[in-house]
Amino acid sequence: MSSAMAKYKEKIPQEARSMIEALGEPSRQGLAVMLAEKGELSFKEILLQVKPMNTSTLTHHLKILMKAGLVENHYRKIEEKNDYSFYQLTSLGKHFLRQLGAIKL
Repeated sequence: MSSAMAKYKEKIPQEARSMIEALGEPSRQGLAVMLAEKGELSFKEILLQVKPMNTSTLTHHLKILMKAGLVENHYRKIEEKNDYSFYQLTSLGKHFLRQLGAIKL
């Protein structure tokens, strides 16, 4: 990227650039909208929805969405399901997707 272009790119706040870059990949776009529509999901539930994606690829995509502040992860044990890792959109993630027109208010 030329220095002239970099100068203009820097006018976009880093937080916004991180979200744009995270959503620049179609699988992450789909994951974000899925979490917006379905709410909190366990890792296993997400994996069932995104088959044939493997676990390491899903983990990679979720980490990028979390690093960008769009998705959060928390842990709790559900004995009957043997689930413990859950993901959901952050309030920032919901707001950003609304602004893009990807989800309704």
